Amino acid sequence: MLKFEKKTVSTDLLDPRENFQHRTIKTEIRFDPLTGETSRLAHFGMIKPLKEDYSAWDNPENRSRCPFCPENIEKATPRYPSSLLPDGRLRRGQTTILPNLSPYDQFSALAIMSTAHVVTLDKMTAPLLKDAFGASFEFLRRVTALEDAPLYQFIIWNYMPPSGGGLIHPHLQVISSSSPGNLYRKTLKKSKAYFRRFGRNYWQDLCAAEKKRGVRFAGQVGGGFWLTPFAPLGVLGEFMVIFPEIRTLFELDDKALQDLIAGMERLFAYFQSTEITSFNMGLYFAPAGETRDYFSLHARFIPRTPLNLEHKAPDTNALQVALQEPYSVLHPEIQCTELKGFMQA
Repeated sequence: MLKFEKKTVSTDLLDPRENFQHRTIKTEIRFDPLTGETSRLAHFGMIKPLKEDYSAWDNPENRSRCPFCPENIEKATPRYPSSLLPDGRLRRGQTTILPNLSPYDQFSALAIMSTAHVVTLDKMTAPLLKDAFGASFEFLRRVTALEDAPLYQFIIWNYMPPSGGGLIHPHLQVISSSSPGNLYRKTLKKSKAYFRRFGRNYWQDLCAAEKKRGVRFAGQVGGGFWLTPFAPLGVLGEFMVIFPEIRTLFELDDKALQDLIAGMERLFAYFQSTEITSFNMGLYFAPAGETRDYFSLHARFIPRTPLNLEHKAPDTNALQVALQEPYSVLHPEIQCTELKGFMQA
């Protein structure tokens, strides 16, 4: 049922780096096993993660301008009406949930993750992550309890400036929407089509198939299966965790949250070992109010990097923007081999 399809194309050229000797360069075009959309493995060796020292941003001047720092958050950030949150905001540990002053949707919250202005990956501790994600899940549960609540709940994260994070103070985007976005919508549609055709959950089949093959299965942490996707979405690859037995927000209990956080800690340790200091994340639930057997909770982590530290050129270009075509300079199978030592420790 699952197919991992790819094709290889070759470019012949005379390479000036090798005294204009003939050289053949291969590019892989891979097809996502669920959506059928393509991703390219190309440009090998041309882009590597560049580590920045973000601690330089942690100074009194920057903190004084940051709306999320403790001295500013009460006066510089909005509150929700008491009908949604009695206190206007929701707090758990260092996390504060509040409305996005520039919302993406009807319910577009921010989870301010820490009282610290700069939180590097080595300081992104389990208690910090547990409070941030736990508070986000609580907020989404309150929204779904409302009359005519939106069907779709998801959490996205722009960590550090290369990811598109406009503010360095760590925060999650917590969104409930009737418009799930193109990737999420397509994933739901194709998952449902797979279930109707084969009578099986695609995500459960994917976990079983990748675990059996082993080449892109990094390890299992509790109920979470950690993979490097066959057709990655990021220039520096992609990492995915799937909870095959969990569908909705309401099935995600404290044990599953602990498993998610434990896996994230190991992923972040791997990131630090490879000098990855920035990423995008998306976490997706089955929609509320309909049959959900076709979908499983999963999250994507996509590393980001500037192309150089002088001009800070982003790692997105016309291929991704104008063609909506991802490419990666790394093989998922090689990344998986590196990640296994962290996930299976």
